[in-house]
Amino acid sequence: MLNRLKTRTKFLLPISILLLAFLMLTTSLVTTYYSKADSLKNLQKSIILATKISQLIHETQKERGYSSGYVTNRGLKFKKELLAQRVQTDKKILQLKEFLGSLKNDSIREYVQKPLNSLKKLSTVRKQVDSLAMSSTDIIAYYSKMNDAFIDVFVKLSKLLQVAKITQNIIAYSDFLYAKENAGVERALGTIILSQNSFKKGERVTFINLVAVQEIYLKMFLKFASKEAQEFYAKTLTGEDIENVKHFREIISSQDNNFHIQADVWFNSMTSKIDKLKLIDSYLEREILTNIEHELDNAHNSFFFFIFLNLLGVIIFIGIIITILKLINSERRLKQINDRYIISSVTDPKGKIISASDAFCAISGYSREELLGKAHSIVRHPDMPKSAFKEMWHTIKQGKNWQGTVKNLKKDGGYYWVYANIEPIFDKKGEIEAYAAIRIDITDSVHLKEELENSRQKDRAMLQQSKLAQMGEMIAMIAHQWRQPLTAISSTASDLHMKIVLDNFKSDYFISKLEKIDDFSQHLSKTIDDFRSFYREDKEKEKICFSEITQGTLDIVATSVSNKDIKLETEFTCEKEIAAYPNELKQVILNLIKNAEDILIEREITNPTIHLRTYDDDANSHFEVSDNAGGIPDEIIEKIFDPYFSTKTEKDGTGLGLYMSKTIVEKHCAGKLTVRNTKEGALFTISIPIFKG
Repeated sequence: MLNRLKTRTKFLLPISILLLAFLMLTTSLVTTYYSKADSLKNLQKSIILATKISQLIHETQKERGYSSGYVTNRGLKFKKELLAQRVQTDKKILQLKEFLGSLKNDSIREYVQKPLNSLKKLSTVRKQVDSLAMSSTDIIAYYSKMNDAFIDVFVKLSKLLQVAKITQNIIAYSDFLYAKENAGVERALGTIILSQNSFKKGERVTFINLVAVQEIYLKMFLKFASKEAQEFYAKTLTGEDIENVKHFREIISSQDNNFHIQADVWFNSMTSKIDKLKLIDSYLEREILTNIEHELDNAHNSFFFFIFLNLLGVIIFIGIIITILKLINSERRLKQINDRYIISSVTDPKGKIISASDAFCAISGYSREELLGKAHSIVRHPDMPKSAFKEMWHTIKQGKNWQGTVKNLKKDGGYYWVYANIEPIFDKKGEIEAYAAIRIDITDSVHLKEELENSRQKDRAMLQQSKLAQMGEMIAMIAHQWRQPLTAISSTASDLHMKIVLDNFKSDYFISKLEKIDDFSQHLSKTIDDFRSFYREDKEKEKICFSEITQGTLDIVATSVSNKDIKLETEFTCEKEIAAYPNELKQVILNLIKNAEDILIEREITNPTIHLRTYDDDANSHFEVSDNAGGIPDEIIEKIFDPYFSTKTEKDGTGLGLYMSKTIVEKHCAGKLTVRNTKEGALFTISIPIFKG
């Protein structure tokens, strides 16, 4: 034990160093993934903020278009649409402010401070629009500047987290929003141009640049967008309205005036296109949020995984320290435990005791002083043959282990049984210097084995007693069966004698009568054979069908039952074989039938009936015997299988019949014998597993 302790202690330092390094690494990873998860949560809130901004930009784009169209047309067009759009814009502003109010992170609110400052001027701008005191160019500039400020938020968000996929998503999203914003400006400028039906200074170049910038931003968007987003973009941005916008662009870009395009037609076509761009916008928002959720899940899983590893490392480290402390403490207690609980001793090569445990002293009754220096034969019991010890010494002197059961003698003359393991101890030269013996007290096991054997003998005696009781009943039945054939033989013999006396001898008549006498004699002989077979001891189990066993029993008992005016009904359907002792089962069946017969006679039942039935199921073959005697009283039905319990008078019953029947069925045949009451009487069932081969 001490050597093992030193070995384990030697490995403690490097293991501890490795564990400390492991703990430092996992702690660092825990911190990293916690920071990543926290950053992702902030980014998630930022993206939700971005969706609110995107929704607001979409509405301000429309308000910009209607406002510029309204001013260009000197208030003659777009008034109704403008007023309705302002309501939608105000709703989105309110939603944005409510969301900002729910945020606890001041740094996120700082991102939108600049565009929020632009919103403060919105009411003033609207008043100027209503009074036609603001040019369409200034209107477009105000809304565009405010929207650009909102879109800049996305550029800042792309720098929050170094997660390549999400950063790429945000860059693609911001490029798309710039393209969408330019489409909004294009809608407003186109509405102005078409309302004028001509270009003013610089408008043509601005319009053409807006279209070109959109294409650049869309190319940048497609460069960074995911494959799925690209496919959704291509699928969504199609249709007649998209083709109309392209056609109107070509007309506006190719001539200076007289475009022959209504401003509201252009506005509606562009609005339809921008609405489709909004669908793509929503798709990109969902994609970013989904990717953030995925990364957040990964960060949480990694965080908790490394937390687990960290805690595991701490537990292992503490466990090693505790183990070493326990080993040190165990070394101190080991000798005490060994002495107290293990029956051990060490002898020199000549068999003299040089060491003895407290447990050995306690069980033998000798003190350690009385044992040391004495030959181990001091505890040898005279019942143990000398040949056993001769064989033991022969084995251990050859350097081999010996194991065996030994009966030892106590100091007070008593005894105890042990299972002993003796092995030689070698010195450095390989010579035997001592013998160590470890023993297990098996006295209780030996006594239990003896009790089990006594119990088996008791069961055999009870079985024999039960057989003797049944034999008396059998002899009575045989006597009853013999009475009629003997009477017939006597009558026939008297008839023949009379014929001889009267000299009325006829050959055919005499032969006929003698044949009858022979038949009666054969019947008597068969009865004897049945009786002998019934009590022949079965040496081995046989494969046999329940119906065959039952029919063999009926050959003996049927006449007795019928002569007592008891109706015997049979229903034999079993075909599968069981492995059993046929004669023992016949005794059980006979006992059950006789019990039914006795109770029917005792209770003087009208139309007494005994019903016998055999049948199979998937696992077992069954035999049932039932009667119409009214059943077994509830207060005793649980006791009827107890030994020596009987409902019959002392002279009529031993109380062993049902007990032995249950023993035969359940212990000898691995089956079950049960009883229950039916509406008419008692029903006994024997169930035995079907033979599987």
